Amino acid sequence: MMRSKVFRKALVFIVSIAMVLSFFVVVKKAPDSAEAATKLGDISFFRPGLTQDSFKNTNDLFAQAVKKAIDTYQKNYGGKVKLIYSDWNNWDTKIITRMAAGDPIDVVFGGSGNFPRFFTKGYLQPINNYVDLKAPYLNLRAMDQIFKYNGKYYLASQYGSNHFWVVLYNKDLMLEEGIDESEMPLALYKKGKWNWDTFVALAKKLTADTNGDGKVDRYGVGCWYPQIFVYSNGVTYVNVDKNGNAKLNFDDPRVQKGLNLAQKGIKEGWMITDWNTASTGLAQRKIAMYIERWYNYDDQKFNQKVEDEIEVAPIPLGPDNKSKLYPFECDGYGISKGARNPKGAGKFINIVLESIQKYCDDPGIKRRPKYLQDFHKQLAKYSFYPGSPDSVLGNLVWDINGALFNAASVSSALAGLKPQAEQAVREANARPEKPVFRPFKPFTINFDNGKMDMFTILDKTKKTVKLSIVSGKEAIKGKSLKVACDSKKDGEWIDALYTLPSKVKIYGWHDYKISFDVKLLKAPPKPGDTYIYAQIINSNKPGYKSYGWITFKLDKANTVYHVEGTIAGIPDNSTTMGLKIGIHWGTDFVIDNIKVEEITQ
Repeated sequence: MMRSKVFRKALVFIVSIAMVLSFFVVVKKAPDSAEAATKLGDISFFRPGLTQDSFKNTNDLFAQAVKKAIDTYQKNYGGKVKLIYSDWNNWDTKIITRMAAGDPIDVVFGGSGNFPRFFTKGYLQPINNYVDLKAPYLNLRAMDQIFKYNGKYYLASQYGSNHFWVVLYNKDLMLEEGIDESEMPLALYKKGKWNWDTFVALAKKLTADTNGDGKVDRYGVGCWYPQIFVYSNGVTYVNVDKNGNAKLNFDDPRVQKGLNLAQKGIKEGWMITDWNTASTGLAQRKIAMYIERWYNYDDQKFNQKVEDEIEVAPIPLGPDNKSKLYPFECDGYGISKGARNPKGAGKFINIVLESIQKYCDDPGIKRRPKYLQDFHKQLAKYSFYPGSPDSVLGNLVWDINGALFNAASVSSALAGLKPQAEQAVREANARPEKPVFRPFKPFTINFDNGKMDMFTILDKTKKTVKLSIVSGKEAIKGKSLKVACDSKKDGEWIDALYTLPSKVKIYGWHDYKISFDVKLLKAPPKPGDTYIYAQIINSNKPGYKSYGWITFKLDKANTVYHVEGTIAGIPDNSTTMGLKIGIHWGTDFVIDNIKVEEITQ
């Protein structure tokens, strides 16, 4: 009996110990389970211009902030972050290329200049289920205005990327010209008197012929971005609704009033739009006021080292800007449609934006005057983002600026460009086509078989252009293609050759290395200004689009030159793409050994 009791006590003790041990086993397993739940896996990440080498530059605060974010994700979430590279030239082609190839990038860069296109063309998917949209560093005003469609967000923007347009001006120069400080832009803004009228009056007063040669050599204003006067009037060339649908706005009187002011400045001579003069003019005293983003203060004071005192005021608003909205721009990150790891992508977007806000935000912000920082905080409450709707027009925006120089009136300038603008709007509103990635096969063209059927003459209005196969001394080797031409009769530019798409296949969404040999048969008509050039174009019909620009100077006759260059980031996947080869101030030449290869990472 005693043995039975002892046995039962021992059994109870053993069971108790086992239960305790099992408890510890369960407790020990719990962290493993929770830890496993946080393993989100590998992601790909794309920011133009960013490479592993960027992280070696410890002075690049932005790169260091991104590196910290990558390290955090890889340490805490059990996955690697793979950088996808592109430079800033047509960088968005990389996004659609990877989608078309069936390998979408998880986290992609975007900005106010990429929407609504990134949404309407189906590049991105909603981020609502993957990104913490309550994070304090998000710029929700911008996200609500330009990155939100049908109630869903497509890009997360961080507050530090929020940049506004200002007028930087040379205070010392103004004092020398007898302008009292109370009549300068900053003081006028504080008094509520900074508007288009006071801006123009000041610009005219500061425009001068300083050396007495009868020509203006100091301009009141430098502005390479004259559409800012449209935007400061509270309007854009294009309106976009919350569904991403675009509508042309050329007939809005506010648009025309803004362009009238820009044209007036150009034609009356108190404003210069040349970028080189505008961007360096404050340092050289060639301009008195400069319209730019607020961070350009850093360039003036710390890069160009302007010794004069530079002050800054917000841009003057136009008379029709009743809501007193200030033009801003911003950028951020989204998730590609079809991304393989949207959960990991969403988590990384939060990490990278928080890291940028904490370690970088805006690298130069602390060096800017406190009043300028205060303006930024104050005016961000009244921000709008005109680059977003007007991105629908693409490069046509710059054509409008160019037309201001030559057109008799703004209305005639807009009328001349309206058909192209309407076509751009139609294309923007068109339903996206499923991207088709067409594999490219490298090719070499020589003329040893005596045939030239892969080429046609591109510009048949050039009467002197003739094609033939030559051999012997005229050829580069064996047999070559001879292009007879004469710039003295057919003009400065001769677009001579175009590869026939039925014979040679070139597609967009690839990066190319192009090379060929060329020889002039006669002395160049303009030594030093005769060169061969090559581009990829999307058709041989009038109005074709050109991509890339490879040039090589031809100084001597009967000398074989090897031409080599790259054309990358072609945002076009037409089936009629071809290689164009032409000559500037040219004469008869031969060409051979034309090679087109794909550049791969």
